[in-house]
Amino acid sequence: MEKYAQLVVRSKSVSIDDLFTYKIPEFLLCDLKVGHRVLVPFGQGNKPTEGFVFEINDKSKLEDGKLKQIIDILDENPMLRVEDLELINWMRNRYLCTYMDCINLMYPKGYKLNSYRIINLGDSLRSLSDTDLYIELEKLNNSQKEVVEKVINSKGRLKVDNLESICKNTNEIYKMNKEKLIDLSWAYESKKNEKKICYVSLSMSKEKIDDYIVENKIRVTELQRNILNFLENNDDVEINDLLDLLSVHRQSITSLQKKKLVTLEFKDYYRQPEHIFTQQSKKVKLNEEQISAVQKITSEMFNDDKKPYMINGVTGSGKTEVYMEIIEYALEQGLDSIFLVPEISLTPQVIDRLKNRFGSIVGVFHSKLSEGQRHDVYRAVREGRVRILIGPRSALFAPFNSLGVIIIDEFHEGSYKSEQNPKFSTIEVAKFIGLKNKVSVVLGSATPSVDEYYRAKSGQYNLINIRQRANKKPLPKIEVVDMKKELTNGNKSIFSFRLQEEIKRTVESGNQVILFLNRRGYANFVSCRSCGFLFQCENCDISLTYHKESNTGRCHYCGYEVKIPKKCPECDSEYLKPFGVGTQKIEEELQGIFPNVNILRVDKDNTSKKGSLEEILNKFESGEAQILIGTQMISKGLDFANVTLVGILSADMMLNFPDFKSFESTFQLVTQVSGRAGRAEKEGNVILQTYDTNHYAIRRAINYDFDGFYEDEIKIRKAFGYTPFNNMLSVVISGKNEKTVIESAKNMYNSIVYLLENRGINNFDFILGPNPCSISKIDKNYRWQLLFKDDNIEINLLKGIIKYICITKREVVFRKGVNISIDINPNSVL
Repeated sequence: MEKYAQLVVRSKSVSIDDLFTYKIPEFLLCDLKVGHRVLVPFGQGNKPTEGFVFEINDKSKLEDGKLKQIIDILDENPMLRVEDLELINWMRNRYLCTYMDCINLMYPKGYKLNSYRIINLGDSLRSLSDTDLYIELEKLNNSQKEVVEKVINSKGRLKVDNLESICKNTNEIYKMNKEKLIDLSWAYESKKNEKKICYVSLSMSKEKIDDYIVENKIRVTELQRNILNFLENNDDVEINDLLDLLSVHRQSITSLQKKKLVTLEFKDYYRQPEHIFTQQSKKVKLNEEQISAVQKITSEMFNDDKKPYMINGVTGSGKTEVYMEIIEYALEQGLDSIFLVPEISLTPQVIDRLKNRFGSIVGVFHSKLSEGQRHDVYRAVREGRVRILIGPRSALFAPFNSLGVIIIDEFHEGSYKSEQNPKFSTIEVAKFIGLKNKVSVVLGSATPSVDEYYRAKSGQYNLINIRQRANKKPLPKIEVVDMKKELTNGNKSIFSFRLQEEIKRTVESGNQVILFLNRRGYANFVSCRSCGFLFQCENCDISLTYHKESNTGRCHYCGYEVKIPKKCPECDSEYLKPFGVGTQKIEEELQGIFPNVNILRVDKDNTSKKGSLEEILNKFESGEAQILIGTQMISKGLDFANVTLVGILSADMMLNFPDFKSFESTFQLVTQVSGRAGRAEKEGNVILQTYDTNHYAIRRAINYDFDGFYEDEIKIRKAFGYTPFNNMLSVVISGKNEKTVIESAKNMYNSIVYLLENRGINNFDFILGPNPCSISKIDKNYRWQLLFKDDNIEINLLKGIIKYICITKREVVFRKGVNISIDINPNSVL
């Protein structure tokens, strides 16, 4: 019986984003399943290409003679499960992206498929005798002769790529192919980044080994005898360890193998990330609020119609302990768990707490792991060796066989929204998985996002409140310092007199301080005070951040870097000066005020090396330093018993950010950073420095009044038609040529207007733009934007029109060389 596969072919082209029909050859009929990764001929040249089977049918709409056949199956088991295919189809429609955008989220790191052309002798030369072949070679030109000679010497595995030094023009090779001097064919190589290690063991019991040697008159050298004696007391020794420990050569071991005295066996090796942070495991007794939260979620774990859960717990309320109790219950029921944290919150402390509680069944998955390590985590999850996975949003797509719980900690964080295609919301995807597969979804935060809290208040979530800290201590008192008054009083320092006084008192009492500033580097920018020249990025429409240690201006968008000269490049004056503050400048000034105090700094600049973050946090935990300065990386996930003072150096930096979510971000960061103080038995204090003491986000934050902030913010959102009342859709058009970017943006606007007018819609107030983006150039790409709100227009109609214009009619509407980025409900519209 003939069968046909509908499959997606790996390609970067949007025009190929479709299901293609292939005939299933008879020898694959029994083995091929939905979700398998296969090899198929694709395009005019029939290049072997990777494909993913989405459907298997008995009939095809196309004529059988026109269909190509699948070449082979690339893996023993399907890479994609049925639930993965459902998720891919849903995400493709939801986020207006391609099949491959979604498949890549689930595709394990370390898998590679390379297709290449190989050359064999053609029909006109293959059957000739050596004498006749020599005569024919003399008729060829020099390059043709050299190609044929290379093919003969390579014994039929010569790659076309290896002939570039001989044939500069590949047309020569194709001409030889037509003349049947050579024969071109496709070959492929499929690799997996898997590591195996060779182990050595005795081939028989130690009681029998001596008798076997005597009976078979086997000669054993002194070195070989040492190996056998060692293996008698040690089973399965890694071969490299054996070579090092006994100072023997590999030849001695292979000789023993030939004599059938030892066995060599290759076993899978799972590469583990280095973990140098340690903290003591402590038994925690849950309070009534925590117990109630656990019971609510675990009692409904097997309910088919359960809603997602939102835990709104103050900082220090012990949400992690609640999560671990839920995970433990799931394990007891034979269910696996995913524990998601924002990338910036994936601190060694959080990982250590889970590993202390659950041991080796905890896996860690994040961007700092090597490709091999990430591949091994994927394998371990699939094989059931890892039952609990902790990581950022990418861990959501791990191939668990019996997933029971998805926990999204600090769910308000912006990093849960992808900035790359597909631009998905982790919360939306988790809820889809939960609904389809009856998985419990738990969202936790001390400062829920306004959007999600609105949904909780509307009954879309089970809302669980935890109002007190786990240690029953009060939340740290937040004291506001008006920096305008500091200037009036003659203090031009970054540090207010009050903060300096509190730092001194805290350090002298043997406690520790955390200082927060959400800007790395030394200064915001470098400018000439004489002519006003500003050092800007050559590739982006922003100023360079000054880094004093290297005396460079650095772009934090594209990485462009330039040495800052002693004289102004514009007017040749020496009045160049860095303006503003960053974490490096904070560290320098603080060292000047407190010369005898040990200070550590945590930001992207000094934690890029593997293990550097763990090393800094270990030092602070052990008391080697009294002050820790940091960016958003230290705003959550850290728990230090001796931290009693937190200083927030500039709340205005967040408050004045040009984005409609900046007030929400300010409230969240102030609350989260403040929560680092007084987490153990000692009470904590917070000093918040700001120039705007009366802003409602600041006033609500200092009283930990989330409900009050929510009521203030939701009124503004409703008045301006922002989320959660309307969806927002952003289309950013970018490219190297500014003129074609602008033309494409205007063409898109005109196309949308034309299609809407044909549907009787004449009011286009819901379209903002086309306009240059707030940052109009990044990495040499000019950027224009159109923003849409589904105000007075149905969202699915709007999405359908945008998809039609940006994907189906892309080549008609947009100029060549432009990129299109579509984002549903973006975090930012910069």
